[in-house]
Amino acid sequence: MPKPRKYADTIVKSFSLERQIYERLKQALAIQGKSLSEEVNELLHKRLAEIEGAEDSTQDALNYEALKREHVKLAEEVNRLIKLLQKDGTYDQLMVTAAELGLDTELSKADEVIANLLQKWNEDKTALHIFITLIETSKHKKAIERKLEQIRLQQGFSH
Repeated sequence: MPKPRKYADTIVKSFSLERQIYERLKQALAIQGKSLSEEVNELLHKRLAEIEGAEDSTQDALNYEALKREHVKLAEEVNRLIKLLQKDGTYDQLMVTAAELGLDTELSKADEVIANLLQKWNEDKTALHIFITLIETSKHKKAIERKLEQIRLQQGFSH
């Protein structure tokens, strides 16, 4: 039985892509929980809006929805990484060490702290790299939160 389609009114078309681009994009989208069809559909919506000179609000709405989806995925990933580190008992020790090295809640010195962690941490390197991934993911999530806050504040003032 064929897989149900996400969009009610669809057509199936084939087109050529560079294999390396296709494979890399497919892998990156899988991490985000998106399909290639969703990504292509979103890109085509954006491009069509550009070509037709659609209002900025349409583009802004698409970007806003993409930001919300990305934020949820990042929040889930942050929680998963924290649980992973807590499970092996290294989370608290890594947090204390990172705080001592200057890591704050805004992650403003994240790159500097990461470099210092790599030099200072003598314990399990796997845990360290998972923790660094946690910092990087958290930093990305914070950037999206700032964008979402800005958009939502603008929406509140425009209504």
